[in-house]
Amino acid sequence: MLVASIVLPLMLFSFAGWQNYRHEQAVADDRIERSLDILHEHTLKVFQTVERSIAEVNEIVRGMPDEEIREEQPRLHERLKRIVDALPQLRAIFLIDREGRPLLSSQFVQVPSDLRSRERTFFNVHMASDVGTYVSEIVEPRLQAFGTPFFVLSRRRPSLDERFNGVVAVAVVPQYFEEFYALIGRSPGSFDAL
Repeated sequence: MLVASIVLPLMLFSFAGWQNYRHEQAVADDRIERSLDILHEHTLKVFQTVERSIAEVNEIVRGMPDEEIREEQPRLHERLKRIVDALPQLRAIFLIDREGRPLLSSQFVQVPSDLRSRERTFFNVHMASDVGTYVSEIVEPRLQAFGTPFFVLSRRRPSLDERFNGVVAVAVVPQYFEEFYALIGRSPGSFDAL
C-alpha cells in the first residue's frame, strides 16, 4: 500500500508531464511551420514584385536604342524613381548597356558616366546566355548615394536578334527583410534569422 501510494502518483505525474511535453512540442512545431509559411510567402511576393518591376522597366524602354535612352534620361529617370518610391524593399533600378555602362537609373537624373558594372556578377552572368532572373550576393556600394550594402536581382534586356543587350538590375535592401523578420519574431517564443 505504501509502495502504491508513492508509485501511482509518480506514474500519473510522469504521464501528465510527458503528455504536456508532447502537446507543447506540437504547438511549437505548428508555430514554426506557420512562421515559415509567412516568411516564404513574403519573400515570394517581394521577388514577384521585383520581377514585375523589371518587366515594367523593359516595357518603358521597349524599342528604344541606347542613344535615345541616354537622351531621355531625365524623363525616364522619373518613371523609374516612381517605381522605387512606391516599393520600400527597393533601393534603386539601373538599366545597363551591353558594355556594362549605365544607361538609366532611378537614383540619378544623369547617370555617372564612370560607373561600370561589367565585373559585377549580376551583370556578367547574363553575357553568355539568358539565365533568367539572377539573385546576386550582397554587394558593397561604390557610391555614397547607395549607403548600405544591398543585393541585386537582374535580368537580361530583351533584344530583337537575341544577342546580349545589357541588363535591368534592381537593388534590394536586406534591411527590409530584417525588419519584417523582426516583426514575426516579436511574438513570445519566436526566433527567425536571415
